[in-house]
Amino acid sequence: MFGSLGRALRAAVLGTAVFWMVSHIVERAGWQAPYGLTSQAIFFVLFFLGILMAGSR
Repeated sequence: MFGSLGRALRAAVLGTAVFWMVSHIVERAGWQAPYGLTSQAIFFVLFFLGILMAGSR
C-alpha cells in the first residue's frame, strides 16, 4: 500500500515487538549482562541479525 514506507513501518513495529519480547524473556530467566548492559546486548544481537537478514535478500 505505502511501498517502502509501509515496509519500513512494519519492520520497525516487528523489531520493537521482538525486542520487548526477548527483553521480557531474558528478565524472567534472570540473566544479566556485565555492567548492566542487558538491553544494549539484546539490541545489538537483534540489530546484527536484522542486518544479516536484510543483506541476504
